[in-house]
Amino acid sequence: MRQTLILLTFYGLLLSCNNTDTTRVTNDTTQQQSDTTTTKSERQILIEELKRLQSVFASNDKEKIADLFSFPISNETVGIYIDDSTFNAQLDKNANKVARPMFIRFYPDISASLQIKQINQLFKKLDVDRLSHMDTLQHEEIIKSEPCYHYHAMMIEKELVTLTVGTNSNEDYKSKTVSEDEIAENSSEFCEHVLWWVFRFDRKKLHFKNISGAG
Repeated sequence: MRQTLILLTFYGLLLSCNNTDTTRVTNDTTQQQSDTTTTKSERQILIEELKRLQSVFASNDKEKIADLFSFPISNETVGIYIDDSTFNAQLDKNANKVARPMFIRFYPDISASLQIKQINQLFKKLDVDRLSHMDTLQHEEIIKSEPCYHYHAMMIEKELVTLTVGTNSNEDYKSKTVSEDEIAENSSEFCEHVLWWVFRFDRKKLHFKNISGAG
């Protein structure tokens, strides 16, 4: 009888341990599924925000595009360079800051400076829905008969989303003419330029951060 009780006690303890382990594994699995669901949910919100941004750029509505910024904005943050003495005089008067009325008044030139048409093309060339399972999208549009080509990219890195528009040299292009300085049409001096629009995602909305460029 004593041996039987010992065996029953041992068996009961073994079952208890197994149940505890099973519960722990189940809880861990549930937590992993919950984390995955949260991540997917945040990414889906980001995709929806990008689609909202796309509609703003597609509208080419200066008021809607102005709403992306918090005025006044430092020109060091956006890098607007236009050949207009009136605009530049106001910029100097405002300590290198762009006020909303300035943005609205000079929007056509500002739009060209910030390459808003190319940002609009970026959204046409890149399928933002693919960001549900990847962090980077890229597209190049190389035309044989053109010395330069456009490229577009979108990258997600932690809370930052970068929209990239630029041009590069078409190395396969056979230059027909050269400049007075004997520089080929597809030279990097003519072709290479890039602009980065950077936004910050706070898990709910996209917020403009800055614009920078090179070339």
